[in-house]
Amino acid sequence: MNVLVTGLFEVATVFAIRRFAQLGYDVAAADGHRLAFSMYSRDVRRRVRLPNMRKSPAAYAEALIRELERRRYDYYYPGYEEIILLAHHQDRIKQLTQTTLPDLETIMQLHDKAQLARLAKKVGVPTPETFAPSTAEEARDIIAGIDYPVLIKQRQSSGASGMRRLEGRKQIEDWYFHLVSINHTSQENLPIIQRIIDGKTICTLELARQGNVVGEVLIQTLRSHPREEGSSVFRESIRHAASEEAAAKILKELRFSGLCGFDFVIEKDSGIPYLVDGNPRQTPSLNLAYHGGCDMIGAWLEIASGKTPDQLGICREGVRTKTQFGDFVWLLESYMGSFKDWSGERALRKAWWADKDFKYDITSARDPMPLVVLWIYILTNVYKLALTSFDPTQLLMYHNMYVENGTFASVDQVSKAAIDSDAS
Repeated sequence: MNVLVTGLFEVATVFAIRRFAQLGYDVAAADGHRLAFSMYSRDVRRRVRLPNMRKSPAAYAEALIRELERRRYDYYYPGYEEIILLAHHQDRIKQLTQTTLPDLETIMQLHDKAQLARLAKKVGVPTPETFAPSTAEEARDIIAGIDYPVLIKQRQSSGASGMRRLEGRKQIEDWYFHLVSINHTSQENLPIIQRIIDGKTICTLELARQGNVVGEVLIQTLRSHPREEGSSVFRESIRHAASEEAAAKILKELRFSGLCGFDFVIEKDSGIPYLVDGNPRQTPSLNLAYHGGCDMIGAWLEIASGKTPDQLGICREGVRTKTQFGDFVWLLESYMGSFKDWSGERALRKAWWADKDFKYDITSARDPMPLVVLWIYILTNVYKLALTSFDPTQLLMYHNMYVENGTFASVDQVSKAAIDSDAS
């Protein structure tokens, strides 16, 4: 039995590859970048080079389908936003292999933040006041009436790319149209404006079959990078019944099958979870779920085969995982931050060094090459952070990000020439 895996810049994909191998599957890994670090796991039996998805999405899809035709894989496991592109070819792919690839309409109701807000309202899940302008003039009118802090978000983005917390009409308008300009954003994909809910964020990952949740993990972020509105680099599993219920409502409405994650902000005063993001794919919590007794990869194989797996339940509380490279950069920033707040940063670093009981997302003595290649990628791309205003949240995800209608979910990009050169 064999499985083809894509989305190799997502940290959860390393875990998925290792788990497939543990279960006895021969793993092939396919990507459009030579430094896609998950490809270098010792558990990968076959490496497939595809066209770069950002530059040539149609060629990427056709090359992947040709690979499925040529090798006859038993399963196909999409790891990141290539799932959006390949949803256009859902029928063709499902004729060739077993997978949980959703249809495009379902994916976009989760991935597009404006559509997600409408879906949440329909099923009675609270979501922050959200504006989705259809024209630049409408956006200016909305901004003119705002007198409270907001988040500006790309309608289709991941990992906080392009997201910024803003106060004051001029600040909001300046950033909004800067974001539109650098991304050449079309009218139908203008960024959304969302009222900020004061509270902590809880992220979930569910595995569902036809809308019924089979397994679940909820996490709180202990450290993120960048620190403000960044991606989680150190996290812990928790329980939160209201968030569990809200996620289940969305999945039931969509009759969703496969892996899907949600982000909720728990309002400080009321304790109400407000839905702010959806991801119709795996998230870094996949590894944590396994260590907490919820083997989503094993159950995913059964769902992809058309079977009904046993209920996995919810990951036990208190399990911690760390994305080592991201958390190490967090530590370096703490030392830099000491010039402004010595005692505060020293206390944070003391806690960092005291961390003991956790599992790594990527680091493995048995399988060291993914981490080695990851650092090579970071070091050869660090100039983007040092010499340009490239968004650090995109450093890993850029090559596996995809947005419908050809717009880029990116912010503060380096020149197009520099990006195209790197992508090749």
